[in-house]
Amino acid sequence: MKVYSASEAIRPAVARTREYLFRGFKAETFLKLAAVATLCEGFIVSFRFWVPNTFPFDLHTSAWKSFLLTPAFLPVTMLGAIAIFLIGVYCFYLITRLRFAFFHSLVHQTRQIRSSAKLYFIEADQFFTACMIVWLTFLVVGVLALLLFIVAAYGVIATPTPEGKLDLGPFFFLFLPCFAIALFLLLAAFIAQVVLNDFVLPHMAIEGASFRKAWEAVRVRIAANKETFISFFILRLAMPLLAALVLGFAAWVVGLIVFGILGMSAAGFTAMLDGTTDLRAYLLVFAQLLFLLQGLAAGLVIAVSFGGPLSVFVRSYALFFYGGHYKALGYLLDPQGPTTATAESEMQDP
Repeated sequence: MKVYSASEAIRPAVARTREYLFRGFKAETFLKLAAVATLCEGFIVSFRFWVPNTFPFDLHTSAWKSFLLTPAFLPVTMLGAIAIFLIGVYCFYLITRLRFAFFHSLVHQTRQIRSSAKLYFIEADQFFTACMIVWLTFLVVGVLALLLFIVAAYGVIATPTPEGKLDLGPFFFLFLPCFAIALFLLLAAFIAQVVLNDFVLPHMAIEGASFRKAWEAVRVRIAANKETFISFFILRLAMPLLAALVLGFAAWVVGLIVFGILGMSAAGFTAMLDGTTDLRAYLLVFAQLLFLLQGLAAGLVIAVSFGGPLSVFVRSYALFFYGGHYKALGYLLDPQGPTTATAESEMQDP
């Protein structure tokens, strides 16, 4: 396979995205693949799911907050928070398995996600464990950085000028380092995410390598091609941001039309059935719930329809770029390149 530079890998990634999502286009297949890609990559450019005047109950958030934090109910609240955290961890595990299936589907150009997921039980478990260690480390460091920021902010507020005003000198002296630390952590988290999903995962999926062996192979390749990989990291960050702005605006326009129609229909039903006390009151509640579900379905369709192609493109871009440095992956992407014997021997190369 050709060794693509960071910019040259864009064209084959676009071609693979078009082939994967739009070949023999069927709406249900497109939505399935786009939903899987969006879940795996997390590129959601549309967040609108709410149709005005469709929730049939009034929620008093302040009352709920005071109730959940009462001493008598606090243990239940803590258990609920722990349960939510564990559910989140389990969802992350499912997404990790789905990432291996998405990788297999995209590399081998198959659309059988369920059967692909069954191929990587062991690798997905190992990858999930390593990712949890990485992200828990970032969580601990982030909490420590937040505590440092809080202490610094309290020190600045507690030492005002003789006139009782905020002293700007210490404020900027403490704010700039805190800002630099936050920026550094965000950049480090982005690099870790890219290295894990774009570089380490292919080694584990293709070779069945352990996480440590896969990381060592990635580290060798990055060290041997620093400038090329730096260019990749820059484009890997910039392209999704720019594309998300464009696609987000397009999704907003589509959502404005779709939710405008749903909102006008819901307002009509509300005006027709509101203020009644007989069977029509129950019909109003049913209609509001129906519009709420329609809004949720429309929002999800819009989200995956715009986020899915971006997600497929980003994953394809990473595959074609790294395939030029990792020959076993390059052979799978372009079987007409190296011979089978060469590809098999290169699978063992660092």
